[in-house]
Amino acid sequence: MDVFTLGLFLLITTGVSAEVQLQPLNAAVLRGSKARFNCSSTQPTSVMTWTVNGLLVLTIIEASGVLNSTDRFSATNFTTPGNYKWEFIISNVQRGDAGKVICQVLGGEPQMATLSVQESGIVEIVGGNQTKTEGAQTEFLCRAVGWFPEPNMSWSVNGVENSCNSSSETQGILFNSNCTLTVTAVKNSSVQCLVKVPALSTPESNTVFLTVEKSAKRDQTVLIAVTVAFSAAALLFLIIYGIYFFCKRRKKKSSYQEEVRRAQVQSQNRTPSTQDVGVRDNQGYITDGHDGHTNGGVWFTNYSNKNQMPDGFSEDGPRKHRHMTIV
Repeated sequence: MDVFTLGLFLLITTGVSAEVQLQPLNAAVLRGSKARFNCSSTQPTSVMTWTVNGLLVLTIIEASGVLNSTDRFSATNFTTPGNYKWEFIISNVQRGDAGKVICQVLGGEPQMATLSVQESGIVEIVGGNQTKTEGAQTEFLCRAVGWFPEPNMSWSVNGVENSCNSSSETQGILFNSNCTLTVTAVKNSSVQCLVKVPALSTPESNTVFLTVEKSAKRDQTVLIAVTVAFSAAALLFLIIYGIYFFCKRRKKKSSYQEEVRRAQVQSQNRTPSTQDVGVRDNQGYITDGHDGHTNGGVWFTNYSNKNQMPDGFSEDGPRKHRHMTIV
Protein backbone atom coordinates (compact mmCIF):
# COMPACT_ATOMS: atom_id res chain seq x y z
CA MET A 1 0.00 0.00 0.00
CA ASP A 2 2.90 2.42 0.56
CA VAL A 3 3.85 2.14 -3.09
CA PHE A 4 0.24 2.76 -4.11
CA THR A 5 0.05 5.87 -1.91
CA LEU A 6 3.34 7.09 -3.35
CA GLY A 7 1.99 6.66 -6.86
CA LEU A 8 -1.05 8.75 -6.11
CA PHE A 9 1.12 11.43 -4.54
CA LEU A 10 3.36 11.56 -7.61
CA LEU A 11 0.35 11.87 -9.92
CA ILE A 12 -0.87 14.84 -7.97
CA THR A 13 2.42 16.65 -7.48
CA THR A 14 4.17 16.02 -10.81
CA GLY A 15 3.81 18.56 -13.59
CA VAL A 16 2.01 17.69 -16.85
CA SER A 17 4.33 16.76 -19.69
CA ALA A 18 3.20 13.40 -21.21
CA GLU A 19 0.69 13.02 -24.06
CA VAL A 20 -1.93 10.39 -23.16
CA GLN A 21 -4.62 8.75 -25.33
CA LEU A 22 -7.55 6.51 -24.31
CA GLN A 23 -9.51 4.26 -26.69
CA PRO A 24 -12.35 3.67 -27.17
CA LEU A 25 -13.98 6.78 -25.84
CA ASN A 26 -17.39 5.05 -25.91
CA ALA A 27 -17.83 1.36 -25.28
CA ALA A 28 -21.06 -0.67 -25.26
CA VAL A 29 -20.92 -4.20 -23.93
CA LEU A 30 -23.44 -6.80 -22.83
CA ARG A 31 -23.82 -7.52 -19.18
CA GLY A 32 -21.62 -10.46 -18.19
CA SER A 33 -19.12 -9.90 -21.02
CA LYS A 34 -15.74 -8.08 -21.01
CA ALA A 35 -14.99 -4.41 -21.54
CA ARG A 36 -11.55 -3.39 -22.83
CA PHE A 37 -9.84 0.04 -22.83
CA ASN A 38 -6.36 0.94 -24.09
CA CYS A 39 -4.37 3.79 -22.51
CA SER A 40 -1.08 4.86 -24.15
CA SER A 41 1.56 7.52 -23.42
CA THR A 42 4.45 9.03 -25.36
CA GLN A 43 6.60 8.79 -22.22
CA PRO A 44 7.30 5.89 -19.87
CA THR A 45 4.36 5.32 -17.58
CA SER A 46 5.92 5.51 -14.18
CA VAL A 47 2.47 5.38 -12.58
CA MET A 48 -0.94 4.68 -14.23
CA THR A 49 -4.26 4.53 -12.43
CA TRP A 50 -7.74 3.36 -13.54
CA THR A 51 -10.99 4.50 -11.94
CA VAL A 52 -14.56 3.32 -12.67
CA ASN A 53 -17.36 5.71 -11.70
CA GLY A 54 -14.99 7.54 -9.36
CA LEU A 55 -13.72 4.36 -7.68
CA LEU A 56 -10.00 3.56 -8.00
CA VAL A 57 -9.89 -0.08 -9.12
CA LEU A 58 -6.34 -0.58 -10.52
CA THR A 59 -2.83 0.91 -10.20
CA ILE A 60 0.14 0.17 -12.48
CA ILE A 61 3.72 1.10 -11.43
CA GLU A 62 6.49 0.68 -13.97
CA ALA A 63 8.90 -0.77 -11.41
CA SER A 64 6.40 -3.09 -9.71
CA GLY A 65 3.77 -3.92 -12.35
CA VAL A 66 0.02 -4.17 -11.71
CA LEU A 67 -1.15 -3.57 -8.15
CA ASN A 68 -4.47 -4.63 -6.55
CA SER A 69 -5.55 -6.69 -9.59
CA THR A 70 -8.74 -8.75 -9.14
CA ASP A 71 -10.78 -11.25 -11.12
CA ARG A 72 -12.95 -8.42 -12.45
CA PHE A 73 -10.28 -5.73 -12.99
CA SER A 74 -6.97 -6.51 -14.68
CA ALA A 75 -4.44 -5.04 -17.11
CA THR A 76 -2.09 -6.32 -19.85
CA ASN A 77 1.10 -4.57 -21.02
CA PHE A 78 1.30 -3.90 -24.80
CA THR A 79 4.26 -1.48 -24.65
CA THR A 80 6.42 -1.11 -27.77
CA PRO A 81 9.39 1.21 -28.35
CA GLY A 82 8.11 4.77 -28.28
CA ASN A 83 4.57 3.71 -27.34
CA TYR A 84 3.84 2.84 -23.72
CA LYS A 85 0.43 1.15 -23.73
CA TRP A 86 -1.63 -0.82 -21.23
CA GLU A 87 -4.99 -2.56 -21.80
CA PHE A 88 -7.47 -2.32 -18.96
CA ILE A 89 -10.00 -5.19 -18.77
CA ILE A 90 -13.28 -5.34 -16.88
CA SER A 91 -14.54 -8.93 -16.73
CA ASN A 92 -18.11 -10.01 -16.06
CA VAL A 93 -19.38 -6.49 -16.56
CA GLN A 94 -22.33 -5.53 -14.35
CA ARG A 95 -24.88 -2.79 -14.66
CA GLY A 96 -23.11 -0.88 -11.86
CA ASP A 97 -19.99 -0.62 -14.02
CA ALA A 98 -21.77 1.60 -16.50
CA GLY A 99 -20.53 5.20 -16.44
CA LYS A 100 -17.14 6.94 -16.54
CA VAL A 101 -13.86 5.06 -16.96
CA ILE A 102 -10.74 7.24 -16.39
CA CYS A 103 -7.09 6.55 -17.18
CA GLN A 104 -4.46 8.85 -15.63
CA VAL A 105 -0.72 8.70 -16.25
CA LEU A 106 1.93 10.41 -14.17
CA GLY A 107 2.78 13.63 -15.97
CA GLY A 108 -0.36 13.60 -18.19
CA GLU A 109 -3.96 14.80 -18.20
CA PRO A 110 -6.65 12.27 -17.14
CA GLN A 111 -8.48 10.68 -20.07
CA MET A 112 -12.16 9.70 -19.75
CA ALA A 113 -14.30 7.18 -21.62
CA THR A 114 -17.95 6.13 -21.28
CA LEU A 115 -19.03 2.56 -20.66
CA SER A 116 -22.57 1.42 -21.54
CA VAL A 117 -23.74 -1.92 -20.15
CA GLN A 118 -26.57 -3.40 -22.22
CA GLU A 119 -28.71 -6.50 -22.09
CA SER A 120 -30.12 -8.78 -24.77
CA GLY A 121 -33.32 -10.64 -24.11
CA ILE A 122 -35.36 -13.14 -26.08
CA VAL A 123 -36.89 -12.89 -29.57
CA GLU A 124 -40.06 -14.74 -30.52
CA ILE A 125 -42.56 -14.63 -33.40
CA VAL A 126 -46.03 -15.21 -32.03
CA GLY A 127 -47.91 -18.02 -33.77
CA GLY A 128 -44.87 -19.58 -35.44
CA ASN A 129 -45.17 -20.94 -38.99
CA GLN A 130 -48.24 -19.99 -41.03
CA THR A 131 -50.08 -21.44 -44.02
CA LYS A 132 -52.15 -19.03 -46.10
CA THR A 133 -54.12 -19.05 -49.35
CA GLU A 134 -52.46 -17.25 -52.21
CA GLY A 135 -53.31 -13.54 -52.21
CA ALA A 136 -54.35 -13.44 -48.53
CA GLN A 137 -53.04 -10.76 -46.17
CA THR A 138 -50.75 -12.30 -43.55
CA GLU A 139 -49.67 -10.74 -40.25
CA PHE A 140 -46.68 -11.67 -38.09
CA LEU A 141 -46.04 -10.37 -34.58
CA CYS A 142 -42.51 -10.29 -33.14
CA ARG A 143 -41.84 -9.78 -29.44
CA ALA A 144 -38.49 -8.76 -27.91
CA VAL A 145 -38.58 -9.32 -24.14
CA GLY A 146 -35.99 -8.19 -21.53
CA TRP A 147 -33.78 -5.79 -23.52
CA PHE A 148 -31.76 -2.73 -22.52
CA PRO A 149 -31.74 -0.15 -23.92
CA GLU A 150 -34.83 -0.14 -26.14
CA PRO A 151 -33.91 -2.42 -29.07
CA ASN A 152 -33.99 -1.74 -32.76
CA MET A 153 -36.36 -4.21 -34.52
CA SER A 154 -36.69 -5.10 -38.21
CA TRP A 155 -37.98 -7.86 -40.48
CA SER A 156 -36.34 -9.86 -43.24
CA VAL A 157 -38.46 -11.67 -45.87
CA ASN A 158 -36.45 -14.01 -48.09
CA GLY A 159 -33.32 -12.02 -47.22
CA VAL A 160 -34.86 -8.62 -48.01
CA GLU A 161 -34.96 -6.38 -44.95
CA ASN A 162 -38.10 -4.45 -44.05
CA SER A 163 -38.31 -1.65 -41.51
CA CYS A 164 -40.59 -1.89 -38.50
CA ASN A 165 -42.33 0.65 -36.28
CA SER A 166 -42.07 -0.97 -32.86
CA SER A 167 -43.83 -0.16 -29.62
CA SER A 168 -42.22 -0.70 -26.22
CA GLU A 169 -43.04 -0.81 -22.54
CA THR A 170 -40.72 -0.98 -19.57
CA GLN A 171 -40.51 -3.70 -16.97
CA GLY A 172 -38.20 -2.35 -14.28
CA ILE A 173 -35.13 -1.17 -16.18
CA LEU A 174 -35.74 -3.51 -19.13
CA PHE A 175 -37.76 -3.01 -22.31
CA ASN A 176 -40.36 -5.30 -23.87
CA SER A 177 -40.98 -4.37 -27.51
CA ASN A 178 -43.44 -5.51 -30.19
CA CYS A 179 -43.29 -5.24 -33.97
CA THR A 180 -45.88 -6.28 -36.59
CA LEU A 181 -45.30 -7.27 -40.20
CA THR A 182 -48.09 -7.45 -42.79
CA VAL A 183 -47.40 -9.17 -46.12
CA THR A 184 -49.40 -10.58 -49.01
CA ALA A 185 -49.09 -14.33 -49.46
CA VAL A 186 -47.47 -14.67 -52.88
CA LYS A 187 -44.98 -17.50 -52.54
CA ASN A 188 -43.39 -19.69 -49.89
CA SER A 189 -41.18 -17.41 -47.80
CA SER A 190 -38.74 -17.33 -44.92
CA VAL A 191 -39.74 -14.62 -42.42
CA GLN A 192 -37.15 -13.45 -39.90
CA CYS A 193 -37.44 -11.00 -37.00
CA LEU A 194 -34.18 -9.14 -36.19
CA VAL A 195 -33.51 -7.41 -32.86
CA LYS A 196 -30.36 -5.43 -32.09
CA VAL A 197 -28.74 -3.15 -29.51
CA PRO A 198 -25.39 -1.35 -30.03
CA ALA A 199 -23.51 -3.92 -27.96
CA LEU A 200 -24.39 -6.68 -30.43
CA SER A 201 -22.20 -7.08 -33.49
CA THR A 202 -24.94 -9.15 -35.15
CA PRO A 203 -28.64 -8.98 -34.27
CA GLU A 204 -30.52 -11.68 -32.43
CA SER A 205 -33.20 -13.29 -34.61
CA ASN A 206 -36.08 -15.72 -34.85
CA THR A 207 -37.26 -17.35 -38.09
CA VAL A 208 -40.59 -18.81 -39.18
CA PHE A 209 -41.92 -19.95 -42.56
CA LEU A 210 -44.90 -18.88 -44.63
CA THR A 211 -46.44 -21.61 -46.81
CA VAL A 212 -48.67 -20.42 -49.65
CA GLU A 213 -51.44 -22.64 -51.06
CA LYS A 214 -52.97 -22.10 -54.48
CA SER A 215 -56.45 -20.63 -54.30
CA ALA A 216 -59.45 -22.60 -55.63
CA LYS A 217 -60.61 -19.44 -57.38
CA ARG A 218 -57.42 -19.25 -59.37
CA ASP A 219 -57.65 -22.94 -60.28
CA GLN A 220 -61.22 -22.36 -61.48
CA THR A 221 -60.12 -19.34 -63.48
CA VAL A 222 -57.44 -21.40 -65.19
CA LEU A 223 -60.00 -24.12 -65.97
CA ILE A 224 -62.40 -21.56 -67.43
CA ALA A 225 -59.62 -20.05 -69.51
CA VAL A 226 -58.65 -23.46 -70.90
CA THR A 227 -62.30 -24.31 -71.64
CA VAL A 228 -62.85 -21.01 -73.44
CA ALA A 229 -59.70 -21.53 -75.49
CA PHE A 230 -60.78 -25.01 -76.61
CA SER A 231 -64.31 -23.79 -77.32
CA ALA A 232 -62.99 -20.92 -79.44
CA ALA A 233 -60.78 -23.33 -81.39
CA ALA A 234 -63.71 -25.71 -81.97
CA LEU A 235 -65.96 -22.83 -83.08
CA LEU A 236 -63.30 -21.58 -85.47
CA PHE A 237 -62.97 -25.08 -86.93
CA LEU A 238 -66.76 -25.34 -87.42
CA ILE A 239 -66.89 -21.92 -89.11
CA ILE A 240 -64.07 -22.86 -91.50
CA TYR A 241 -65.68 -26.25 -92.23
CA GLY A 242 -69.08 -24.59 -92.81
CA ILE A 243 -67.60 -22.11 -95.27
CA TYR A 244 -65.82 -24.92 -97.10
CA PHE A 245 -68.97 -27.07 -97.25
CA PHE A 246 -71.11 -24.14 -98.44
CA CYS A 247 -68.67 -23.26 -101.20
CA LYS A 248 -68.45 -26.88 -102.32
CA ARG A 249 -72.24 -27.27 -102.39
CA ARG A 250 -72.72 -24.01 -104.24
CA LYS A 251 -70.19 -25.09 -106.83
CA LYS A 252 -71.96 -28.43 -107.22
CA LYS A 253 -75.34 -26.71 -107.61
CA SER A 254 -73.92 -24.33 -110.18
CA SER A 255 -72.60 -27.27 -112.19
CA TYR A 256 -76.01 -28.98 -112.00
CA GLN A 257 -77.82 -25.85 -113.23
CA GLU A 258 -75.34 -25.53 -116.03
CA GLU A 259 -76.09 -29.12 -117.09
CA VAL A 260 -79.84 -28.43 -116.96
CA ARG A 261 -79.47 -25.33 -119.13
CA ARG A 262 -77.34 -27.27 -121.59
CA ALA A 263 -79.96 -30.03 -121.79
CA GLN A 264 -82.75 -27.49 -122.37
CA VAL A 265 -80.82 -25.85 -125.17
CA GLN A 266 -80.22 -29.21 -126.84
CA SER A 267 -83.90 -30.12 -126.46
CA GLN A 268 -85.02 -26.85 -128.05
CA ASN A 269 -82.70 -27.42 -130.95
CA ARG A 270 -84.35 -30.83 -131.61
CA THR A 271 -88.04 -29.68 -131.25
CA PRO A 272 -89.82 -28.15 -134.37
CA SER A 273 -91.29 -24.72 -133.97
CA THR A 274 -95.02 -24.27 -133.42
CA GLN A 275 -95.29 -22.29 -136.64
CA ASP A 276 -94.28 -25.31 -138.71
CA VAL A 277 -96.77 -27.48 -136.92
CA GLY A 278 -99.60 -25.02 -137.58
CA VAL A 279 -99.21 -25.04 -141.39
CA ARG A 280 -98.69 -28.79 -141.79
CA ASP A 281 -100.98 -30.52 -144.28
CA ASN A 282 -103.63 -32.69 -142.79
CA GLN A 283 -102.86 -36.05 -144.28
CA GLY A 284 -105.66 -37.69 -142.38
CA TYR A 285 -108.59 -36.16 -144.35
CA ILE A 286 -110.95 -38.68 -145.94
CA THR A 287 -113.77 -37.70 -148.30
CA ASP A 288 -117.27 -39.02 -147.64
CA GLY A 289 -119.03 -39.81 -150.87
CA HIS A 290 -119.24 -42.37 -153.63
CA ASP A 291 -119.34 -40.28 -156.75
CA GLY A 292 -116.50 -38.04 -156.16
CA HIS A 293 -118.61 -35.15 -154.91
CA THR A 294 -117.58 -33.77 -151.78
CA ASN A 295 -120.53 -33.70 -149.47
CA GLY A 296 -118.53 -33.92 -146.37
CA GLY A 297 -115.42 -35.47 -145.03
CA VAL A 298 -113.55 -36.71 -142.06
CA TRP A 299 -110.00 -35.82 -141.27
CA PHE A 300 -107.55 -36.83 -138.64
CA THR A 301 -104.93 -34.68 -137.07
CA ASN A 302 -101.79 -36.17 -135.60
CA TYR A 303 -100.11 -34.28 -132.67
CA SER A 304 -96.69 -35.44 -131.89
CA ASN A 305 -95.78 -32.58 -129.57
CA LYS A 306 -97.57 -32.96 -126.31
CA ASN A 307 -97.05 -29.32 -125.56
CA GLN A 308 -99.41 -28.53 -128.44
CA MET A 309 -102.06 -31.12 -127.44
CA PRO A 310 -105.66 -29.90 -127.48
CA ASP A 311 -107.97 -30.59 -124.63
CA GLY A 312 -108.89 -34.21 -124.24
CA PHE A 313 -105.58 -35.59 -125.40
CA SER A 314 -103.49 -37.65 -123.09
CA GLU A 315 -99.76 -37.42 -122.60
CA ASP A 316 -99.18 -40.99 -123.67
CA GLY A 317 -98.55 -40.07 -127.29
CA PRO A 318 -100.20 -38.88 -130.47
CA ARG A 319 -103.91 -39.73 -130.89
CA LYS A 320 -106.26 -39.34 -133.83
CA HIS A 321 -109.24 -37.00 -133.49
CA ARG A 322 -112.08 -37.29 -135.97
CA HIS A 323 -113.76 -34.19 -137.31
CA MET A 324 -116.83 -34.45 -139.56
CA THR A 325 -117.82 -31.78 -142.03
CA ILE A 326 -121.30 -31.76 -143.62
CA VAL A 327 -121.81 -29.79 -146.84
